[in-house]
Amino acid sequence: MIRQSRKIRSVSGVVAVVALAAGLAAAFGPGAAGATGAAGTPAVVTVDPGQVHQAVDGFGFSEAFREPVISSLPRAEIQRIGADLFSAKDGAGMSIVRFGLGGATDPGDPVNGPGDYSDQLWLGHLAEEYGVRQFYADAWSAPARDKTNDSLDNGGYLCGSPGESCASGDARAAYAAYLAGQAAGFARNGIPLEAVDFVNEPEIGPDYASMEMTPGQAANFVPYLGRALEAARLPTRVACCDAEGWLNSAGFDGAQAYTSAVLGDPAAARYVNLVTGHGYTSPPSVPLTSRRHAWESEWADFGTWDPAWDDGTSGDGFTWASDIQDALVRGDVSAFCYWWGASNSTANSDLIRVQGPSVSLSKRYWAFAAFGRFIRPGAVRLGVSTDNSNLRVSAFRDADGSEVTEILNAGTTDQPVTLRGLGGGGGTGGSPGGESAYVTNSSDSLTPVSGPLTVPARSLLTVVTGGE
Repeated sequence: MIRQSRKIRSVSGVVAVVALAAGLAAAFGPGAAGATGAAGTPAVVTVDPGQVHQAVDGFGFSEAFREPVISSLPRAEIQRIGADLFSAKDGAGMSIVRFGLGGATDPGDPVNGPGDYSDQLWLGHLAEEYGVRQFYADAWSAPARDKTNDSLDNGGYLCGSPGESCASGDARAAYAAYLAGQAAGFARNGIPLEAVDFVNEPEIGPDYASMEMTPGQAANFVPYLGRALEAARLPTRVACCDAEGWLNSAGFDGAQAYTSAVLGDPAAARYVNLVTGHGYTSPPSVPLTSRRHAWESEWADFGTWDPAWDDGTSGDGFTWASDIQDALVRGDVSAFCYWWGASNSTANSDLIRVQGPSVSLSKRYWAFAAFGRFIRPGAVRLGVSTDNSNLRVSAFRDADGSEVTEILNAGTTDQPVTLRGLGGGGGTGGSPGGESAYVTNSSDSLTPVSGPLTVPARSLLTVVTGGE
Protein backbone atom coordinates (compact mmCIF):
# COMPACT_ATOMS: atom_id res chain seq x y z
CA MET A 1 0.00 0.00 0.00
CA ILE A 2 1.66 3.21 -1.13
CA ARG A 3 1.26 5.61 1.74
CA GLN A 4 2.64 8.68 3.37
CA SER A 5 3.53 6.87 6.58
CA ARG A 6 5.59 4.03 5.13
CA LYS A 7 8.80 5.92 5.94
CA ILE A 8 8.11 4.81 9.52
CA ARG A 9 9.44 1.31 8.73
CA SER A 10 12.97 2.44 9.49
CA VAL A 11 11.82 3.99 12.77
CA SER A 12 9.96 0.86 13.80
CA GLY A 13 13.11 -1.10 13.05
CA VAL A 14 14.89 0.96 15.70
CA VAL A 15 11.99 0.37 18.08
CA ALA A 16 12.21 -3.34 17.37
CA VAL A 17 15.92 -3.43 18.15
CA VAL A 18 15.44 -1.54 21.41
CA ALA A 19 12.52 -3.74 22.42
CA LEU A 20 14.44 -6.86 21.47
CA ALA A 21 17.42 -5.88 23.58
CA ALA A 22 15.16 -5.11 26.54
CA GLY A 23 13.20 -8.33 26.39
CA LEU A 24 15.61 -10.85 24.92
CA ALA A 25 16.44 -12.59 28.17
CA ALA A 26 12.82 -13.40 28.94
CA ALA A 27 11.84 -14.15 25.36
CA PHE A 28 14.70 -16.23 24.06
CA GLY A 29 16.05 -17.93 27.14
CA PRO A 30 18.97 -17.62 29.53
CA GLY A 31 22.13 -15.77 28.67
CA ALA A 32 20.46 -13.05 26.60
CA ALA A 33 22.00 -10.23 28.59
CA GLY A 34 25.53 -10.90 27.34
CA ALA A 35 27.41 -13.18 25.01
CA THR A 36 27.97 -16.67 26.36
CA GLY A 37 29.38 -19.78 24.79
CA ALA A 38 32.59 -19.67 22.80
CA ALA A 39 32.68 -20.40 19.09
CA GLY A 40 33.59 -24.06 18.65
CA THR A 41 31.87 -25.00 21.91
CA PRO A 42 28.38 -26.32 21.15
CA ALA A 43 25.61 -24.04 22.34
CA VAL A 44 22.73 -25.91 23.93
CA VAL A 45 19.23 -25.34 22.57
CA THR A 46 16.64 -27.07 24.74
CA VAL A 47 13.08 -27.56 23.55
CA ASP A 48 10.37 -28.18 26.15
CA PRO A 49 7.58 -30.09 24.38
CA GLY A 50 5.44 -29.88 27.50
CA GLN A 51 5.35 -26.08 27.41
CA VAL A 52 2.77 -25.14 24.78
CA HIS A 53 2.12 -21.56 23.74
CA GLN A 54 -0.08 -20.18 20.95
CA ALA A 55 -1.48 -22.06 17.99
CA VAL A 56 -0.02 -21.08 14.62
CA ASP A 57 -2.39 -20.37 11.73
CA GLY A 58 0.34 -19.69 9.23
CA PHE A 59 2.10 -17.06 7.15
CA GLY A 60 0.72 -14.95 4.37
CA PHE A 61 0.51 -11.74 2.37
CA SER A 62 -1.84 -9.27 0.73
CA GLU A 63 -2.20 -8.66 -2.97
CA ALA A 64 -4.55 -5.68 -2.69
CA PHE A 65 -4.07 -2.97 -5.34
CA ARG A 66 -1.82 -5.24 -7.41
CA GLU A 67 -3.98 -8.10 -8.67
CA PRO A 68 -3.94 -6.91 -12.31
CA VAL A 69 -0.14 -6.97 -12.39
CA ILE A 70 -0.05 -10.74 -11.83
CA SER A 71 -3.41 -11.81 -13.26
CA SER A 72 -2.55 -10.36 -16.68
CA LEU A 73 0.55 -12.53 -17.05
CA PRO A 74 0.63 -15.73 -19.16
CA ARG A 75 -0.91 -18.68 -17.38
CA ALA A 76 2.40 -20.53 -17.08
CA GLU A 77 3.98 -17.56 -15.33
CA ILE A 78 1.03 -17.21 -12.97
CA GLN A 79 1.41 -20.88 -12.06
CA ARG A 80 5.11 -20.39 -11.43
CA ILE A 81 4.45 -17.48 -9.08
CA GLY A 82 1.69 -19.49 -7.40
CA ALA A 83 4.12 -22.31 -6.69
CA ASP A 84 6.69 -19.85 -5.36
CA LEU A 85 4.14 -18.37 -2.98
CA PHE A 86 2.05 -21.33 -1.87
CA SER A 87 3.89 -24.62 -2.35
CA ALA A 88 4.91 -26.19 0.95
CA LYS A 89 7.27 -28.49 -0.92
CA ASP A 90 9.56 -26.05 -2.71
CA GLY A 91 7.92 -22.62 -2.29
CA ALA A 92 7.28 -20.30 0.64
CA GLY A 93 4.34 -22.34 1.96
CA MET A 94 2.12 -19.30 2.37
CA SER A 95 -1.18 -20.38 3.91
CA ILE A 96 -3.08 -17.08 4.33
CA VAL A 97 -4.28 -14.63 1.67
CA ARG A 98 -5.55 -11.19 2.63
CA PHE A 99 -8.01 -9.62 0.19
CA GLY A 100 -9.15 -6.00 -0.09
CA LEU A 101 -12.80 -5.00 0.20
CA GLY A 102 -14.80 -1.90 -0.49
CA GLY A 103 -14.02 1.65 -1.28
CA ALA A 104 -13.37 1.51 -5.01
CA THR A 105 -15.54 3.26 -7.56
CA ASP A 106 -13.79 1.17 -10.22
CA PRO A 107 -13.18 -2.44 -9.08
CA GLY A 108 -10.11 -2.68 -11.28
CA ASP A 109 -8.60 0.60 -10.17
CA PRO A 110 -5.08 -0.16 -8.82
CA VAL A 111 -4.70 3.19 -7.07
CA ASN A 112 -7.90 4.22 -5.30
CA GLY A 113 -9.11 0.99 -3.86
CA PRO A 114 -8.91 -2.76 -3.65
CA GLY A 115 -12.07 -3.29 -5.68
CA ASP A 116 -14.80 -5.83 -5.02
CA TYR A 117 -14.50 -9.58 -4.68
CA SER A 118 -14.79 -10.31 -8.41
CA ASP A 119 -11.34 -9.04 -9.35
CA GLN A 120 -9.66 -11.15 -6.69
CA LEU A 121 -11.22 -14.57 -7.19
CA TRP A 122 -8.39 -15.74 -9.43
CA LEU A 123 -5.90 -15.37 -6.59
CA GLY A 124 -8.08 -17.31 -4.18
CA HIS A 125 -8.51 -20.15 -6.64
CA LEU A 126 -4.78 -20.18 -7.37
CA ALA A 127 -4.10 -20.48 -3.63
CA GLU A 128 -6.67 -23.27 -3.31
CA GLU A 129 -4.73 -25.33 -5.84
CA TYR A 130 -2.02 -25.57 -3.18
CA GLY A 131 -4.36 -26.39 -0.32
CA VAL A 132 -4.75 -22.87 1.08
CA ARG A 133 -8.01 -22.54 3.00
CA GLN A 134 -7.48 -19.38 5.05
CA PHE A 135 -8.84 -16.24 3.43
CA TYR A 136 -9.22 -12.93 5.16
CA ALA A 137 -10.64 -9.67 3.79
CA ASP A 138 -10.15 -6.09 4.92
CA ALA A 139 -11.85 -2.87 3.82
CA TRP A 140 -9.82 0.28 3.29
CA SER A 141 -12.85 2.57 3.20
CA ALA A 142 -16.61 2.67 3.24
CA PRO A 143 -18.21 4.07 0.07
CA ALA A 144 -17.79 7.85 -0.17
CA ARG A 145 -21.51 8.44 0.36
CA ASP A 146 -21.28 6.80 3.79
CA LYS A 147 -18.46 8.98 5.16
CA THR A 148 -18.28 12.36 6.81
CA ASN A 149 -15.91 13.75 4.16
CA ASP A 150 -17.92 12.33 1.24
CA SER A 151 -14.73 10.89 -0.26
CA LEU A 152 -12.98 7.56 -0.51
CA ASP A 153 -9.70 9.23 0.33
CA ASN A 154 -8.21 11.30 3.15
CA GLY A 155 -9.81 9.45 6.02
CA GLY A 156 -13.18 10.70 7.18
CA TYR A 157 -15.48 8.82 9.54
CA LEU A 158 -18.41 6.46 9.07
CA CYS A 159 -21.70 8.35 9.19
CA GLY A 160 -23.64 7.48 12.33
CA SER A 161 -20.65 6.37 14.38
CA PRO A 162 -20.67 7.87 17.88
CA GLY A 163 -19.86 11.56 17.52
CA GLU A 164 -20.21 11.57 13.71
CA SER A 165 -23.27 12.83 11.81
CA CYS A 166 -24.02 13.32 8.13
CA ALA A 167 -26.90 14.93 6.27
CA SER A 168 -27.43 11.59 4.53
CA GLY A 169 -28.10 9.85 7.86
CA ASP A 170 -26.74 6.81 9.69
CA ALA A 171 -24.72 4.53 7.38
CA ARG A 172 -23.67 1.84 9.84
CA ALA A 173 -26.25 -0.77 8.83
CA ALA A 174 -25.79 -0.04 5.12
CA TYR A 175 -22.02 -0.39 5.33
CA ALA A 176 -22.33 -3.64 7.28
CA ALA A 177 -24.72 -5.02 4.66
CA TYR A 178 -22.32 -3.99 1.90
CA LEU A 179 -19.42 -5.87 3.51
CA ALA A 180 -21.59 -8.93 4.15
CA GLY A 181 -22.56 -8.87 0.49
CA GLN A 182 -18.91 -8.88 -0.51
CA ALA A 183 -18.24 -11.82 1.80
CA ALA A 184 -21.23 -13.66 0.33
CA GLY A 185 -19.79 -13.10 -3.14
CA PHE A 186 -16.55 -14.77 -2.16
CA ALA A 187 -18.46 -17.69 -0.62
CA ARG A 188 -20.64 -18.19 -3.71
CA ASN A 189 -17.47 -18.52 -5.75
CA GLY A 190 -15.93 -21.18 -3.53
CA ILE A 191 -13.72 -18.94 -1.37
CA PRO A 192 -15.34 -18.63 2.06
CA LEU A 193 -13.76 -15.95 4.20
CA GLU A 194 -12.70 -16.76 7.74
CA ALA A 195 -13.08 -13.16 8.84
CA VAL A 196 -13.82 -9.66 7.55
CA ASP A 197 -12.30 -6.48 8.93
CA PHE A 198 -14.23 -3.26 8.31
CA VAL A 199 -11.34 -0.80 8.56
CA ASN A 200 -7.64 -0.59 7.71
CA GLU A 201 -5.18 1.49 9.74
CA PRO A 202 -8.00 3.52 11.30
CA GLU A 203 -5.59 5.88 13.10
CA ILE A 204 -4.67 7.73 9.91
CA GLY A 205 -6.32 9.38 6.91
CA PRO A 206 -3.89 9.31 3.96
CA ASP A 207 -4.67 10.52 0.45
CA TYR A 208 -5.86 7.16 -0.86
CA ALA A 209 -8.82 4.96 0.12
CA SER A 210 -8.96 5.22 3.91
CA MET A 211 -11.32 5.67 6.83
CA GLU A 212 -10.72 6.72 10.41
CA MET A 213 -12.27 5.15 13.50
CA THR A 214 -11.57 5.45 17.18
CA PRO A 215 -11.41 2.26 19.27
CA GLY A 216 -14.81 3.12 20.76
CA GLN A 217 -16.34 3.64 17.31
CA ALA A 218 -14.91 0.30 16.17
CA ALA A 219 -16.50 -1.51 19.11
CA ASN A 220 -19.78 0.23 18.34
CA PHE A 221 -19.74 -0.93 14.70
CA VAL A 222 -18.82 -4.58 15.28
CA PRO A 223 -22.36 -5.75 16.17
CA TYR A 224 -23.73 -4.21 12.96
CA LEU A 225 -21.32 -6.27 10.88
CA GLY A 226 -21.76 -9.37 13.03
CA ARG A 227 -25.53 -9.28 12.59
CA ALA A 228 -25.21 -8.65 8.85
CA LEU A 229 -22.96 -11.70 8.42
CA GLU A 230 -25.39 -13.82 10.42
CA ALA A 231 -28.32 -12.56 8.34
CA ALA A 232 -26.43 -13.62 5.23
CA ARG A 233 -26.01 -17.08 6.82
CA LEU A 234 -22.25 -16.89 6.57
CA PRO A 235 -19.79 -18.54 8.98
CA THR A 236 -17.50 -15.53 8.46
CA ARG A 237 -16.73 -13.69 11.67
CA VAL A 238 -15.49 -10.18 12.41
CA ALA A 239 -11.82 -9.19 12.68
CA CYS A 240 -10.51 -5.98 14.21
CA CYS A 241 -8.85 -3.68 13.41
CA ASP A 242 -5.61 -3.75 11.36
CA ALA A 243 -4.15 -0.83 13.30
CA GLU A 244 -1.00 0.70 11.81
CA GLY A 245 1.09 -0.27 14.83
CA TRP A 246 0.98 -2.93 17.53
CA LEU A 247 1.43 -0.82 20.66
CA ASN A 248 -0.26 2.32 21.91
CA SER A 249 1.88 5.44 22.10
CA ALA A 250 1.31 9.03 23.15
CA GLY A 251 -1.72 10.30 21.26
CA PHE A 252 -1.76 7.22 19.05
CA ASP A 253 -4.03 4.17 19.32
CA GLY A 254 -2.39 0.92 18.23
CA ALA A 255 -3.72 -2.62 18.05
CA GLN A 256 -3.62 -2.74 21.85
CA ALA A 257 -6.31 -0.07 22.16
CA TYR A 258 -8.59 -1.54 19.48
CA THR A 259 -8.28 -5.05 20.90
CA SER A 260 -9.10 -3.79 24.38
CA ALA A 261 -12.11 -1.85 23.12
CA VAL A 262 -13.76 -4.62 21.11
CA LEU A 263 -13.08 -7.42 23.56
CA GLY A 264 -14.03 -5.22 26.49
CA ASP A 265 -17.51 -4.67 25.05
CA PRO A 266 -19.61 -7.87 25.38
CA ALA A 267 -21.86 -6.83 22.49
CA ALA A 268 -18.81 -6.59 20.21
CA ALA A 269 -16.71 -9.41 21.67
CA ARG A 270 -19.30 -12.07 20.78
CA TYR A 271 -18.72 -11.41 17.07
CA VAL A 272 -14.93 -10.93 17.04
CA ASN A 273 -12.85 -14.07 16.58
CA LEU A 274 -9.62 -12.49 15.32
CA VAL A 275 -7.58 -9.45 16.38
CA THR A 276 -5.15 -7.93 13.92
CA GLY A 277 -2.46 -5.29 13.74
CA HIS A 278 0.39 -4.05 11.57
CA GLY A 279 4.02 -3.54 12.45
CA TYR A 280 4.77 -0.12 10.95
CA THR A 281 4.75 2.24 13.91
CA SER A 282 5.58 -0.46 16.46
CA PRO A 283 6.33 -4.17 15.98
CA PRO A 284 4.51 -7.13 17.58
CA SER A 285 6.49 -7.25 20.82
CA VAL A 286 3.82 -8.16 23.39
CA PRO A 287 0.73 -10.40 23.32
CA LEU A 288 -2.49 -8.54 22.51
CA THR A 289 -4.80 -11.03 24.21
CA SER A 290 -5.06 -14.69 25.18
CA ARG A 291 -8.77 -14.73 24.29
CA ARG A 292 -8.42 -14.65 20.50
CA HIS A 293 -5.85 -15.47 17.88
CA ALA A 294 -3.78 -12.42 16.98
CA TRP A 295 -2.41 -11.86 13.48
CA GLU A 296 0.28 -9.48 12.36
CA SER A 297 -1.62 -8.82 9.15
CA GLU A 298 0.57 -6.35 7.26
CA TRP A 299 4.11 -5.05 7.39
CA ALA A 300 6.74 -4.23 4.78
CA ASP A 301 9.79 -2.19 3.96
CA PHE A 302 9.38 0.51 1.32
CA GLY A 303 12.97 1.29 0.45
CA THR A 304 14.39 0.70 -3.02
CA TRP A 305 14.27 -2.96 -4.10
CA ASP A 306 17.00 -4.84 -2.29
CA PRO A 307 17.09 -8.65 -2.45
CA ALA A 308 20.03 -9.00 0.01
CA TRP A 309 20.11 -11.25 3.07
CA ASP A 310 22.30 -9.19 5.39
CA ASP A 311 23.37 -5.75 4.23
CA GLY A 312 22.36 -3.86 7.37
CA THR A 313 19.17 -2.38 5.93
CA SER A 314 15.64 -2.71 7.26
CA GLY A 315 14.59 -4.61 4.15
CA ASP A 316 17.11 -7.43 4.19
CA GLY A 317 16.29 -11.07 4.81
CA PHE A 318 18.07 -11.30 8.14
CA THR A 319 16.00 -8.41 9.51
CA TRP A 320 12.78 -10.08 8.45
CA ALA A 321 13.79 -13.46 9.83
CA SER A 322 14.38 -11.66 13.13
CA ASP A 323 11.05 -9.81 12.86
CA ILE A 324 9.15 -13.05 12.29
CA GLN A 325 10.97 -14.83 15.10
CA ASP A 326 10.36 -11.95 17.48
CA ALA A 327 6.66 -11.66 16.64
CA LEU A 328 6.10 -15.36 17.24
CA VAL A 329 8.07 -15.54 20.49
CA ARG A 330 7.37 -12.17 22.08
CA GLY A 331 4.13 -11.11 20.41
CA ASP A 332 2.48 -14.54 20.54
CA VAL A 333 1.14 -13.99 17.04
CA SER A 334 -0.67 -16.85 15.35
CA ALA A 335 0.11 -15.48 11.88
CA PHE A 336 2.67 -13.19 10.28
CA CYS A 337 1.90 -11.53 6.95
CA TYR A 338 3.87 -9.34 4.57
CA TRP A 339 2.28 -6.65 2.37
CA TRP A 340 2.55 -7.79 -1.26
CA GLY A 341 3.49 -11.33 -2.14
CA ALA A 342 4.45 -10.49 -5.73
CA SER A 343 4.34 -7.31 -7.77
CA ASN A 344 6.26 -5.22 -10.26
CA SER A 345 7.14 -2.66 -7.61
CA THR A 346 10.68 -1.31 -7.56
CA ALA A 347 10.53 -1.09 -3.75
CA ASN A 348 10.90 -3.71 -1.02
CA SER A 349 7.12 -3.78 -0.62
CA ASP A 350 6.99 -7.23 -2.19
CA LEU A 351 8.69 -10.56 -1.56
CA ILE A 352 8.83 -11.46 -5.25
CA ARG A 353 9.61 -8.94 -7.96
CA VAL A 354 7.96 -9.55 -11.33
CA GLN A 355 9.20 -7.78 -14.45
CA GLY A 356 7.64 -9.42 -17.47
CA PRO A 357 9.01 -12.97 -17.67
CA SER A 358 11.67 -12.18 -15.06
CA VAL A 359 10.82 -13.28 -11.52
CA SER A 360 13.23 -12.42 -8.68
CA LEU A 361 12.99 -13.91 -5.19
CA SER A 362 14.28 -11.61 -2.47
CA LYS A 363 16.01 -12.96 0.61
CA ARG A 364 12.97 -11.66 2.53
CA TYR A 365 11.08 -14.30 0.61
CA TRP A 366 13.45 -17.00 1.87
CA ALA A 367 13.05 -15.80 5.45
CA PHE A 368 9.31 -16.37 5.10
CA ALA A 369 9.87 -19.71 3.38
CA ALA A 370 12.04 -20.96 6.25
CA PHE A 371 9.03 -20.59 8.52
CA GLY A 372 6.04 -21.09 6.21
CA ARG A 373 7.28 -24.21 4.45
CA PHE A 374 7.76 -26.18 7.66
CA ILE A 375 5.50 -24.60 10.32
CA ARG A 376 2.09 -25.43 8.96
CA PRO A 377 -1.43 -24.32 10.01
CA GLY A 378 -2.40 -26.15 13.18
CA ALA A 379 1.10 -26.12 14.66
CA VAL A 380 1.71 -24.93 18.20
CA ARG A 381 4.67 -23.02 19.56
CA LEU A 382 6.72 -24.85 22.19
CA GLY A 383 8.93 -23.61 24.96
CA VAL A 384 12.62 -23.35 24.11
CA SER A 385 15.76 -21.86 25.64
CA THR A 386 19.44 -21.52 24.84
CA ASP A 387 22.61 -20.80 26.76
CA ASN A 388 24.04 -18.63 23.97
CA SER A 389 22.89 -15.02 23.64
CA ASN A 390 23.84 -14.82 19.96
CA LEU A 391 21.17 -17.38 19.15
CA ARG A 392 17.50 -16.43 18.83
CA VAL A 393 15.36 -19.52 18.95
CA SER A 394 11.79 -20.72 18.55
CA ALA A 395 10.27 -24.19 18.39
CA PHE A 396 7.01 -25.65 17.09
CA ARG A 397 5.12 -28.93 16.85
CA ASP A 398 3.16 -29.51 13.65
CA ALA A 399 -0.11 -31.42 13.52
CA ASP A 400 1.72 -34.40 11.96
CA GLY A 401 3.95 -34.66 15.03
CA SER A 402 7.06 -33.18 13.45
CA GLU A 403 8.96 -30.59 15.45
CA VAL A 404 10.56 -27.52 13.92
CA THR A 405 13.28 -25.48 15.59
CA GLU A 406 14.33 -22.13 14.14
CA ILE A 407 17.78 -20.92 15.21
CA LEU A 408 18.92 -17.47 14.09
CA ASN A 409 22.60 -16.73 14.71
CA ALA A 410 23.07 -12.99 15.23
CA GLY A 411 26.78 -13.48 15.92
CA THR A 412 29.71 -13.08 13.57
CA THR A 413 31.12 -16.60 14.04
CA ASP A 414 29.74 -20.03 13.19
CA GLN A 415 28.12 -21.72 16.17
CA PRO A 416 27.89 -25.52 16.75
CA VAL A 417 24.63 -26.51 18.41
CA THR A 418 23.42 -29.33 20.63
CA LEU A 419 19.67 -29.70 20.25
CA ARG A 420 17.89 -31.28 23.21
CA GLY A 421 14.36 -32.15 24.20
CA LEU A 422 12.90 -33.24 20.86
CA GLY A 423 11.37 -36.62 20.32
CA GLY A 424 14.20 -39.09 19.87
CA GLY A 425 16.78 -36.37 19.41
CA GLY A 426 19.30 -34.87 21.72
CA GLY A 427 22.65 -35.27 20.03
CA THR A 428 25.01 -32.66 18.66
CA GLY A 429 23.64 -32.95 15.16
CA GLY A 430 23.69 -35.43 12.35
CA SER A 431 20.32 -37.12 12.60
CA PRO A 432 20.00 -38.73 16.03
CA GLY A 433 16.27 -38.02 15.97
CA GLY A 434 15.67 -38.16 12.24
CA GLU A 435 16.60 -34.52 11.80
CA SER A 436 16.68 -32.56 8.58
CA ALA A 437 18.41 -29.20 8.64
CA TYR A 438 18.37 -26.27 6.22
CA VAL A 439 20.44 -23.10 6.22
CA THR A 440 19.49 -19.68 4.89
CA ASN A 441 21.97 -16.83 4.56
CA SER A 442 23.66 -14.67 1.92
CA SER A 443 24.75 -17.66 -0.15
CA ASP A 444 22.16 -20.30 0.79
CA SER A 445 18.39 -20.44 0.49
CA LEU A 446 16.99 -23.29 2.58
CA THR A 447 19.99 -25.38 1.53
CA PRO A 448 20.00 -28.87 3.11
CA VAL A 449 22.98 -29.49 5.40
CA SER A 450 24.22 -32.63 7.10
CA GLY A 451 26.63 -33.58 9.83
CA PRO A 452 26.87 -32.02 13.27
CA LEU A 453 24.48 -29.10 13.63
CA THR A 454 26.16 -25.74 13.12
CA VAL A 455 24.54 -22.36 12.57
CA PRO A 456 26.78 -20.25 10.34
CA ALA A 457 27.30 -16.63 11.33
CA ARG A 458 24.40 -14.32 10.46
CA SER A 459 22.32 -17.27 9.32
CA LEU A 460 19.03 -19.01 10.01
CA LEU A 461 19.10 -22.76 10.63
CA THR A 462 15.78 -24.61 10.34
CA VAL A 463 15.77 -28.05 11.94
CA VAL A 464 12.90 -30.48 11.35
CA THR A 465 12.66 -33.56 13.54
CA GLY A 466 10.35 -36.58 13.34
CA GLY A 467 6.83 -36.52 11.94
CA GLU A 468 4.93 -39.03 9.89
